[in-house]
Amino acid sequence: MIGEFDTPFCPKCGAEISPDAVFCPKCGAQIAAAPAPPPRYRGEKEEKSEKGEKLEKHEKHEPGDRTAPLVGGLILIWLGITFYMAQVGYIIWADWWAYFLIGIGVILLIQGAIRYAVSAYRASATGSLIGGTVVLIVGLAGAAGMRNWWWMIFIALGIVIIVSGITARKRTPKP
Repeated sequence: MIGEFDTPFCPKCGAEISPDAVFCPKCGAQIAAAPAPPPRYRGEKEEKSEKGEKLEKHEKHEPGDRTAPLVGGLILIWLGITFYMAQVGYIIWADWWAYFLIGIGVILLIQGAIRYAVSAYRASATGSLIGGTVVLIVGLAGAAGMRNWWWMIFIALGIVIIVSGITARKRTPKP
């Protein structure tokens, strides 16, 4: 580093440099630490390049996966409908959970279908489709009175998912 009394020469190549230089103009060696950017204060905006502003504007208008509010709203609506059905005696309270799961399964399948239809989100459709199918099957089994063996569905589907995950890795070529 060059101080007040140091000679303005590069310690690496010996070229003459200006006293306030950070890098040697001849060899590029660092002479002094790069100056720190001025401090920003609360409320002060950071200056952006024109390219950075264009990218930011593009990101704001880029369509995203908007199925989450749809799913949340549909689940709340279905919850209200099933509560009402149980309250008026259309379904019994002991079976309420099965009908609720049937609706959630259908809602997740709708979400998966929407995601699959939009090619940009096709990869994220798998979880909704699998989850919706599992929940739908459990709900249908409960509504049909098959309450003693529905737990086997979870175990069987878990095994299928593990096996398909393992075989998919074997099919994927290593880099």
